[in-house]
Amino acid sequence: MVPTRKLKILLVGVDIPTRRVARNLVEKQSNWSLVGDAGSVANAVESARLAQPQVIVLDQDALSARAVPALTNRLLSAVPSAKLLMITSVCSEQDIRASLRAGVTGLLSKSETETRFVSAVKHTASGERFLSGQLARIVLRRFLDSSVERVGSRSSLSDLTPREVEIVRLISVGNGNKQVAAQLGIAVRTAEVHRANAMRKLNLHNLAELVHFALSNGLIQVLAVGPGVD
Repeated sequence: MVPTRKLKILLVGVDIPTRRVARNLVEKQSNWSLVGDAGSVANAVESARLAQPQVIVLDQDALSARAVPALTNRLLSAVPSAKLLMITSVCSEQDIRASLRAGVTGLLSKSETETRFVSAVKHTASGERFLSGQLARIVLRRFLDSSVERVGSRSSLSDLTPREVEIVRLISVGNGNKQVAAQLGIAVRTAEVHRANAMRKLNLHNLAELVHFALSNGLIQVLAVGPGVD
């Protein structure tokens, strides 16, 4: 029997109390492996390059707002197949949206680490958007309640080619251009062109609007996990 491939997880900049909880939960999963614990972000990229994790857990509190996009870009360049899970004690809409734009797939409130970490890692690893409790309410309110009429009046999926639809879906769940290209077996430049064409046809201007469109048209779902659900 071929052994099940372990899910490799790397922690980056996670504070000590949260790190202890995360380590304990990882150890309880028979098919998970904690392959690194970069206590600071300084050596995060090198740790990721060496460990090649499927999920990289970042602590937003250890980063400045300006540092997030640069770090996530370097991490995904080092490990294009990795998915990013951001844990945070900050609940502002601006910070959450910035994380999503930077390529983060999952967002987990630190107050929910003990009860939601396992779910967050599982869904993030599978490429599904994951937003825990309070964070989900903030983002969904923005995506689904505000400017619905404005986005709804734009062009529809029927205006896109099948390849453009697939690229919109892949980008909306946290993949960058390099990851999209790798999954579809196309050149990065080709993925960039398809993405630009889709954005132009849909009259969308940023990732937040693209995710909103994908949610509204059923291309993706945001998993807002409730109490007692893993």
